[in-house]
Amino acid sequence: MLQAAEHDLLIRAQAGICDAFAELQARLESPVRRFIWRLIGTSDAEDDIVQDAFIALYKNLHRIYPVERLRPYLFRIVRNRCYDELRRLGRFRQVSLDDDDDEPGESWLAGTITDGASQPEEVTHWLMLYLDVQKAIDRLPELQRQTLILYAEEELSYQEIAEVMNTNIGTVKSRLFYAKKGLRQLLHADTVQALDAEFNQE
Repeated sequence: MLQAAEHDLLIRAQAGICDAFAELQARLESPVRRFIWRLIGTSDAEDDIVQDAFIALYKNLHRIYPVERLRPYLFRIVRNRCYDELRRLGRFRQVSLDDDDDEPGESWLAGTITDGASQPEEVTHWLMLYLDVQKAIDRLPELQRQTLILYAEEELSYQEIAEVMNTNIGTVKSRLFYAKKGLRQLLHADTVQALDAEFNQE
């Protein structure tokens, strides 16, 4: 499994093996950049945030225990740096911790789009659904949106999301529940019908 490989690299990096951290960074850089883009959009600060996050990770390797805390630790650093950048630009909107007025995912959708067996019209169909879902996610309340991104796009567990967002598992589950409810209200009816049909097949 992917995360098992990351955990092995972390243990080796903690043991002082030089190449392990470089390989670990290579594995994690793409999801880190994706998360940055989802939080602040296209930004000249992206490279700086990535660099700062991995420097902080390197300096604090010994503090990551158990190894399952790797992604939560890294994504929390990235989230905080994104907030710093939004504050610098005057775009930061303070989000109340009381903002929260099973859960959907998008990884299955991306898999459908990239399935080599799909016909062109099928790819177009699922791409349109994917874009509709993306737009709807971006309209959710910020804490729900971030929780759903970490769950559906980064495939973090409830516990890992709780660590990233400095909250508890119950709150994570609540945010995902309301995110699902909100998505159904924001999505076009045809999209909801297609998603329901797909999930009901599984």
